[in-house]
Amino acid sequence: MSHIEKDYSLCSLCEHKVNETDDFCPNCGSLFIDDVYCINHPENEADGVCIICCEPYCSKCGGKVNDKFLCVDHSEYEIYQGMTRVYGISDESQAQYIEGCLKDAGLHPFIFSRKAGPWHMGSGDYTLFRASGEYDGHIINEIKVMIPCHEVIQAEEIISELELEMNNNTK
Repeated sequence: MSHIEKDYSLCSLCEHKVNETDDFCPNCGSLFIDDVYCINHPENEADGVCIICCEPYCSKCGGKVNDKFLCVDHSEYEIYQGMTRVYGISDESQAQYIEGCLKDAGLHPFIFSRKAGPWHMGSGDYTLFRASGEYDGHIINEIKVMIPCHEVIQAEEIISELELEMNNNTK
């Protein structure tokens, strides 16, 4: 049996696997090195790295949100298990189109839906949520396109181009 060396360690705060060469934890944004300064305030040492834009920020420009370090610009994003909501709609085919375009660009999207599926056919609905309307600014009964946190910026650029293209086609 050959010996395989471990080239990763665990983040001391969130216990997420990280490469030994990483400067910060991609899961929680904790810094592993010293002398990193805020991108907005170069005189202030950074308190963490935003897990979405991967930039260092001081406490004036970012902070922990549900144990994840986020900059002010990304602090309102919906994040669940390392995935960030980048698109939401009630039209399943539109969500699948966006997912396909993101996959074509080499990204790793995931579709999440709380909607009841057609397989219920009048029988009991065993989904966790049957609510409709809004919760915390998001439509509950929507189909969400989720993407790994570090791919959000690229995904948003692609989605923005797609929306612009769709708007131009409807004119």
